[in-house]
Amino acid sequence: MEHDRWMHRCLELARRGAGQVAPNPLVGAVLVQGEVVLAEGWHRRFGGPHAEVECLRAFGDGPVPEDAVMVVSLEPCSHHGKTPPCADLLVERGVKRVVIGQRDPFAEVAGRGVERLRAAGVQVTEGVLERECRWTNRRFNTRHEQGRPYVVLKWASTSDGLLDKHPREQRGVQRISGPEAHLLVHRWRAVEQAVLVGSRTVVNDDPALTVRAIEGRDPLRVVLDRDGRTPDTSRVYDGTADTLLFTAAPRPSLAVEQFIVPLVQEPLSAVLGELHRRGIASVLVEGGATLLKAFLSAGLWDEARVFTAPVHFAHGTPAPRMERDAVWSGPVGADRLDLFVNGRSTPDELPEPWHW
Repeated sequence: MEHDRWMHRCLELARRGAGQVAPNPLVGAVLVQGEVVLAEGWHRRFGGPHAEVECLRAFGDGPVPEDAVMVVSLEPCSHHGKTPPCADLLVERGVKRVVIGQRDPFAEVAGRGVERLRAAGVQVTEGVLERECRWTNRRFNTRHEQGRPYVVLKWASTSDGLLDKHPREQRGVQRISGPEAHLLVHRWRAVEQAVLVGSRTVVNDDPALTVRAIEGRDPLRVVLDRDGRTPDTSRVYDGTADTLLFTAAPRPSLAVEQFIVPLVQEPLSAVLGELHRRGIASVLVEGGATLLKAFLSAGLWDEARVFTAPVHFAHGTPAPRMERDAVWSGPVGADRLDLFVNGRSTPDELPEPWHW
C-alpha cells in the first residue's frame, strides 16, 4: 500500500503519451525520497527516451540518494532497441530500490529487466497496482501476449435500439449521439492506431475517419470491402490520410494500398493478422452492424463502447445486443456511454472515457 500513491501518479503520467508512443507501451516513472518527489518522467513519443530516462534527466546529473525509490509502471527494459537498456541506466545511476507495476510481456524483456536489477543488488518490488498497470497497457499486452491488435468496437444506438434510420434520403452520416460524444470519438481515433469500417458504412455514410474535432494524429483508415461496393469517390480514398483496403480483387482505379482477401477466406483473422504484421497495436471498429456483429460472434473483441442517445427512429438497422453487464456507465452530454469488456479484469476505478 505504501507505493500505491506513487504508482497512481506513474499511471497519470503514462497516459500523457496516449496517441504518441504506440505501438510502444505507455509508461510513467517517479523518483521519490520519503514523501518528496525528486523527479518525474513518462514515455512521450515512439522511439524517444523511456520514462526512466526522462525521470533521471529531470532529476539531473547529481548522485541519486541511497534511500530514493524509482517507481515505474512497467518493468525497465533490458535490451538494446531504439534506446539503450533502462535497467542498465538505473544500475549505473546508483538507484538502490525499484518498484514495478507489471512485468514487460515483450519477449526480449519478460523478466530480464528484473533479473538485471536484482543481480546488481537492487531491491525490486513487483506487482504494485498490477491490474491498473495492465489495463493502461492493455493494447501493448494484447499485441505481445495474443499476437493481434487490441480491438475496440464502437457504435451509437437510438433509444429504440437502432443504428440508423430507414429509408435513407441521401448519402452521409446520420448523427445519433450529441456533440460531446462526437468529440470523444475523435479523441479515441487519435489514440488508436487504426480505424476499421465495412463496405456498407462507406456506401451509406461516406465517413472521412480522420481526427478533426481535436488535435491528434489520424489513424490508418482500414476498409473491408471484398465485393467492390465502395465508390471510388468515397472520402476514405481521398488521400488526406493513409488507407488500407481489404478486397477480393485489385482495384487499379484506387490510389490506396490494397490487401487481397479471397471471398472463400475468413476475413477478420486476415485483417487482424495483417494489421499485427504492420505493427498496429489497436484498432477502433466503427461499423457497420454486420462487421460489429461478426467481431462479437467470433469473440475477436476486447472492448465495446456503446452510446445510447435519447432519439427515436422507429425503422432502421438494429444495433448489436450485448449479453453481459457493462463495467462502466456514465453520461456523455445528453447520451449514456456503456463500456463492455471481453475476458479481462478491470481496475476497481476506471479512468474517465477521455483517458481510455
